[in-house]
Amino acid sequence: METTTLERSQKNAKKVNNKGYLSKEELDDRTELIQKEEIKDSPFTIVTINEESFGVMGGYRLTETAQTKEEVREQLEKVSWNRIIQVMMILEKIKEENKLTVKKD
Repeated sequence: METTTLERSQKNAKKVNNKGYLSKEELDDRTELIQKEEIKDSPFTIVTINEESFGVMGGYRLTETAQTKEEVREQLEKVSWNRIIQVMMILEKIKEENKLTVKKD
């Protein structure tokens, strides 16, 4: 089952007008819509920000930006040696991060 998540992110929350608050138009200009869509039966997610999409695994980016989600989906579903090595390196990095977390506890 594919899951889609929508989030809003403020580009620059510190800027306000002289009255101390942002108008609706100013707020819309300073926020961006972030959409996350999980790819079924995979560890990958497609992230779309301002109509540009890219693929991630956890917090790690795997692909360059593309104009459509379908382009990213095709890239992520293609099994290549490059993708296998990327995934292995990410898993190793996560494993090392977990070791550091366990040692701190």
